[in-house]
Amino acid sequence: MKKQQLKKLQNLGLLLLALSFLLTAGMQCKKENLNVLPPTTTTGENTMGAFIDGNLFVSRRLDLLSQDPGGTYDPTTPSLGFSGGSSFNPEGPTFGFTIKEGLKEGKIIFSQGGVNSGLLTLRGSTGTIIRYYLSSGYLEFTRFDTNQRIFSGNFDVIYKSESGNAIHLTDGRFDLKTK
Repeated sequence: MKKQQLKKLQNLGLLLLALSFLLTAGMQCKKENLNVLPPTTTTGENTMGAFIDGNLFVSRRLDLLSQDPGGTYDPTTPSLGFSGGSSFNPEGPTFGFTIKEGLKEGKIIFSQGGVNSGLLTLRGSTGTIIRYYLSSGYLEFTRFDTNQRIFSGNFDVIYKSESGNAIHLTDGRFDLKTK
């Protein structure tokens, strides 16, 4: 009987040692700070964020039903489309860009009615979708790699609704690996 009790104590000791290791290792894991913009990267991290009328917005995936920011590059046209949203707040904004002209590293200036466009959507209090269209601003590519399909940069833009209400996105940044 003493051998069985000794064996149980050894197993319990190993279990406690393993649990202690897992807890210590878990405490040392770097947690993502959800209260800041994603870092400025150019490695295809699929990140996107901005301040929307002064409020922090970071596009991120938190469950299987939502999406990381992402996009599609079509070399035959050529065109690039990308967007982001957040499962933090399903009623919150989703916004994106479609670039058909000036696709290269550097700055693109947006003007209302231009070839390049963008759309921002919000869900109103009654559940209706409110659409805002890209009106002005710029997007600057800091990496434009068509071989690896990595597109990174920053933006500062204004979207306007059909009724004339404006939403200003500042300090915007993105780092995407597209399909």
